[in-house]
Amino acid sequence: MKKHTVKDISLIASIASCFTQIGAQLFAILVIVRTAIAAPPRSLAMFEGEYGYDSSLFWQTVPNITLALLVVAIIANWRTTRRNLLLLSLALFLAGSAVAALVVQPGFGKLLANGYSNVVDATLQGHAATLYTYEWGLWFIALAAGMTLLVALSRPVAAR
Repeated sequence: MKKHTVKDISLIASIASCFTQIGAQLFAILVIVRTAIAAPPRSLAMFEGEYGYDSSLFWQTVPNITLALLVVAIIANWRTTRRNLLLLSLALFLAGSAVAALVVQPGFGKLLANGYSNVVDATLQGHAATLYTYEWGLWFIALAAGMTLLVALSRPVAAR
């Protein structure tokens, strides 16, 4: 296999993984998060019970795959004009991951810790609305990382 092909395939794999994650993130925001924040703690019913919604396995797996593929693409394209774009995409990905891990996940954990109750709490609604805003911000960061990868792919493979 030519070196040129390895550079392209590694980048295409990272793009596919990144956009898989972006699509799942959009679904989560539009369907899951929007429902959960509608009227907490009443709207948290979807997470309760033996068969409550839980996407944690996906979010513990796919971002790690995306990161690994992105690192492989960076290594494969290190001596090309694509390098700076790939590093920018990595920086965006890591920044979004840090905000998700340090702010959003603990925030939703705190929200879910309240559990279901057949009431609506205005304080929890405010907290949930803030988390919803963060989710959209993270989605746009992920989209920027993915678009940066697409721009990198459009660049010819030329030595730096």
